Amino acid sequence: MTLSLNVLNHLGINLYSNVPAVISEVVANAYDADAEKVEITLDSHSKSITIRDDGCGMTTEDVNSRFLHVGYRRRESDQAITPRFGRKVMGRKGIGKLSLFSIARVVEVYTIKDGQRSAFRMQLDEIQRQISNTNSGQYHPESLIDQFPGDLHRGTKIVLTDLKKELQNVASGLTKRIARRFSILGSEYNFRVLIGGREVTAVDRDYFHKAQFLWVYDEFSEAEKIGEQCKRAENKKFSEPATLPEGEVRGWIATSFSPKDLKDDDGEQINRVTLMVRGKLAHENLLEEIKESSIFGSYLFGEIHADFLDSDDAEDIATSSRQRIVEDDPRYQSLIQWFTTQVRAIGSAWTDLRNQKGTSAALENLHIKAWFNTLRGDTKKKAVRLFGKINQLTVDNPQQRAQLFAHSVLAFEVMRYRENLDALDQLETSDLQSISILFGNIEDLEAVLYHRIVTQRLKVIEKLQQHVDNDSLEKVLQEHLFSNLWLLDPSWERATDHTMEERVGRAFSEISADLTPEERASRIDIRYKRMAGAHVIVELKRHSASTSTLRLYEQVDKYREALSAFLRNSGKDERVECVCVLGKDPSDWSKVGGREKSAETLKAINTRIVKYDELLTNAYDSYREYLDQEEKTSDLRKILESLAEDAGEN
Repeated sequence: MTLSLNVLNHLGINLYSNVPAVISEVVANAYDADAEKVEITLDSHSKSITIRDDGCGMTTEDVNSRFLHVGYRRRESDQAITPRFGRKVMGRKGIGKLSLFSIARVVEVYTIKDGQRSAFRMQLDEIQRQISNTNSGQYHPESLIDQFPGDLHRGTKIVLTDLKKELQNVASGLTKRIARRFSILGSEYNFRVLIGGREVTAVDRDYFHKAQFLWVYDEFSEAEKIGEQCKRAENKKFSEPATLPEGEVRGWIATSFSPKDLKDDDGEQINRVTLMVRGKLAHENLLEEIKESSIFGSYLFGEIHADFLDSDDAEDIATSSRQRIVEDDPRYQSLIQWFTTQVRAIGSAWTDLRNQKGTSAALENLHIKAWFNTLRGDTKKKAVRLFGKINQLTVDNPQQRAQLFAHSVLAFEVMRYRENLDALDQLETSDLQSISILFGNIEDLEAVLYHRIVTQRLKVIEKLQQHVDNDSLEKVLQEHLFSNLWLLDPSWERATDHTMEERVGRAFSEISADLTPEERASRIDIRYKRMAGAHVIVELKRHSASTSTLRLYEQVDKYREALSAFLRNSGKDERVECVCVLGKDPSDWSKVGGREKSAETLKAINTRIVKYDELLTNAYDSYREYLDQEEKTSDLRKILESLAEDAGEN
C-alpha cells in the first residue's frame, strides 16, 4: 500500500462519523464483486465485526493492484459493469477501504479467487509508523495466509477488531440504518444482506407505516410496491418517473401523521428526503437544499433516485465520503430545481388534504355540520383552514380536540360579526331589516359567551366549596378577590384604572397617622378597585378575627372619606362602595335585631358585610339563578353544549 499520512488521516481515519456508513462501504464493495449474499456478524465476546460475502473474491494481483491501490478507479479499467449480474458498480473513487480505519485500528482481509488465497492484516498504528519512518509512503501488511479460514471457498471476509466504539452502541439500530442506505436489497436484486443471521429487507427501514399521504414517481409496478408498503397511507398519488434533460428521476415523497413520528426511539431523525444513486445513499437530506421553513416541512420524508448523477462518462460529483453531492454541479442543480417544485406542489396538496380531513372530523358532529352550512364565502373557507390547522395539531385526546373545535366555532362567530360590522358602511335604508337581524344575532352570541362564562365560574365555586377549608379559603380569597370581584357581586365587571389605583394608594397613606396601631396593621387587607360606575373598597378580616359594626364603621369610613376626598379633588363625583369580608359575626349581631341594625348603620356609608362561608354560596346562587332563568337555547348553544359533552365538561 502506498499513501501519505495526510491521505490516511483525511480519507481514512476521519472520513466517516458513524459505523453504518463504514459498513455500507464494505457492503457496496460486495455488491460490486457480484456477491449474492453478505453476512455481517457483531461479536461482543471478541469485540469484533465480521463482513463476509460470496462475491468473486480477489487474487494476490487484485489485492496489490486494486484493493491496496488507494485511488484505484475500476470504471476507467473497463470494469464499470459486473460480469455476472451486469450491475452498474457503486464504487468510483477507490478510497472506501480506508474508511475502515475510522472505526477500527486493526483490519484483517481474507479473500479467494480461482482457488488462489490471500490473507493479510493491516494495523493503523503500524501503517502510521512505517509511513513516517521510511518517508516512502509505503506500507506492507502482515501476511495471515497460514490462518486462512477453512470454510471460505468463495468471496471475501473482512474482520474489524480493536474497535473505536462500543459494540453495543454499534449493534443498536444497525439493521435499520443499513436498510435505509440501500434500495437494492432482496432476492429480486440477487443481493441479500444478513446481520446476525437475519436478512435485512426494505421493511427494516421502519418508516413506511408513518406515511399519511404519499406521492410516488415510478413505473406502475414499482409504484404499487411502495404503495403496498405504505399500508396506512390515506391518500396515494402515482406519477410516471420524472424526465429531466439530464436523466430520469424516480422515488417517493410522503408526509407523516405527526412531526413526532419522524424521530426514532434512538434519536435518529427521519424528517429528511434521501438521495439514492445506483441503489446506495448519496446524499443524506435533500430538504436541506430547499430550506422548507413552514410547519409542512416537519412532516416530510422520502427517497429520491437519480442515477444520472453518477454516469460513467461524466465527472464524479460525489464528495469523498460519498454521502453528499457537490452542490454547484449543473446536474445536481437541475435535480434540486425539480425537487423544489415538487415539494411546493405537495405542500399545497397537503394543506388541502389536511383541511379536508379536519373538516370531515369536525362535521362528524351534526351540530357543527349544521352551523358550518350557515357560513358563506371567505368565512367558510377560513373555517375549513382552521379545521385543517386543528387537524395538524398533535392532539391525541378526543376531549381536547372537541374543546378546540368549540373554541373555533366561537372564534368564527365573533369574526363573522366583525365582518358584518365592516359591511354596515355599505348598507342603505332599505337594509334596516338586515341590521335588526344582525343585532339579534350578536345578542344571541353575547348570551352564549356569558352562559359559558357563568358555567365555568360555577365550576370554580363548586371546587372551592368541596376542597377548601376555612383557613385555606381565607388565603385563597385574599389572593384572588381583587382580580375576581365577581365572587363578591356577579354584576361587577373587570374594568379598572391602574394609574388611579396607585394615586389613591397615596391618598390612603395620608390617613395612616389617624389610624390606631391595630388599624394600621390591618392596612395590608385593604383592596381598592374602580368598577363600572363605582369605586370599591374591600376590607378582608382574618377568619378568626373578632370585631363589631361600630369598629368596622369607624375604620372603613376613614378609607371611604379619603377616597371620596381624592375623587372630589380630581373633579369627579362618583360613588364609593365598601365591602367587609369577615369570618366571624360582628359581636353586636348576637343582640336582638342586631343584624338588621348593623345593616342600616353600614348602609349609610354604602358598606355591607359578607361572610367567608356566605360569599361562595351567594355567588353560586346568583349564577345558578341566571342559568335557571336563561331558557333561550340557540343553535350556537346547542353546538357548544354538544362539544362540551364530547370534551367531558358536563
